Amino acid sequence: MAENKSLIKSLKEQLAEKSAEAERISQTFKVEDNGGFVVTTEQADSFRKVSAEAMELKQLIADAEGMTEVKQYLDAPDTPPVAGMHYGQSPQSDMEGKSLGDLFVDSDAYRHAAEAGFRDRPYVRAEMEGKSIFSLSAGSVTHQTLGSAQNLGIAERAYRKFHIRDLFPKSSTKQSVLYGARETGWTNNAKQVKERYAKDGTSPPTGADTDVWGRAPRSKLSLVPVMYPVSEIAHLLDAHKNILSDEPRLKTFINTRMIEGVKYQEDWDLLHSVGDGQSLTGIFNTPGVQQYTGLGADQYSVQIRRAITKSLLAEYDPTGIVLSPTMWEHVEVEEDKNGAFRVALQIAVGAEKKVWRLNVVETTAMADGNFLIGAFGLGAQLHDRENVSVTVSSENADNFEKGLITFRADERVALEVPRPESFVIGTWTEPTD
Repeated sequence: MAENKSLIKSLKEQLAEKSAEAERISQTFKVEDNGGFVVTTEQADSFRKVSAEAMELKQLIADAEGMTEVKQYLDAPDTPPVAGMHYGQSPQSDMEGKSLGDLFVDSDAYRHAAEAGFRDRPYVRAEMEGKSIFSLSAGSVTHQTLGSAQNLGIAERAYRKFHIRDLFPKSSTKQSVLYGARETGWTNNAKQVKERYAKDGTSPPTGADTDVWGRAPRSKLSLVPVMYPVSEIAHLLDAHKNILSDEPRLKTFINTRMIEGVKYQEDWDLLHSVGDGQSLTGIFNTPGVQQYTGLGADQYSVQIRRAITKSLLAEYDPTGIVLSPTMWEHVEVEEDKNGAFRVALQIAVGAEKKVWRLNVVETTAMADGNFLIGAFGLGAQLHDRENVSVTVSSENADNFEKGLITFRADERVALEVPRPESFVIGTWTEPTD
């Protein structure tokens, strides 16, 4: 176990070096008068090489951390496994996975406050790592407080609500502001290059000393510097002080009201937030995102497929789709000419929520008139600065007189969209047939 930790530390040091190298390369980009960047093919190749090496190191770190979990599982007693259940739902086993509400109630601060009869101005805080359900299904369980965890695969999906963050691979940051570059154009001039040409540089070689060597053409990559703020999403809720003594009700309150309140707003902000330097810029308000309007002659699922094509033509392979519950219902109940449902079979078998190979997130944060497809992770990345935490205090306004306590749930996140053309905002058109 110690050797694995040493390996992870070494890999992280190498990753930090690659990050610094990428930063040095980006500083060599030529800045144009309009604020954009001009990047030579050699610079772009170097940047891509370093980026690829950095991503490989990142994957090695994830694999090494995964092996740590495997070793922990193998060393654990032969007892029923604990699946990483979020939001307080009960797994189908004899043991209960710990939600944020469980962690809150199990914390030392809560226990001490309970022993004092909640008379000493309780101030309790609990934090939990948000984790993508797709990553969990792939076998990565990183929450140490869950104990000896065993991956139960796709069955975990029954226990938590999907959010847009589930489409992103996990990423975190220690910075308060992120600085990056956004691609705004790419001219690809790559072609076959012969070894020799005639003096004019295009005609076949003559064999004379006037012949010239073939020269590769230059491509052009246009970049614009972008600042991505780390923004806080938070809310408050008041409750009667007696809820502190009612542990089951307290867990439910934290898991369903406090956490889901933050997550729902996160969904909305990732789509629609208007950036002002301190707020996230949602994908709908990011310059360069493609648009698609469906055709009345097409069923809803076909309109999704045609939007996917727009992303593919931009050389990006989309990985997810976001749509409203109402429109997902329309897609699921579509029938073919024989009266059979088009997509219901793949939903029923294996319980996978997919359409056209894309993972599906349905959320009321998306209007019924639109949908979004994109390359989550490659075209955009969600970075966690502070995971969701819940704080409670009796010292707020006139809480003492009313016998109330105040809960606060908050998180800090940043949304980076370096390749906006990988996303397509679709506008539904009601099928005519």
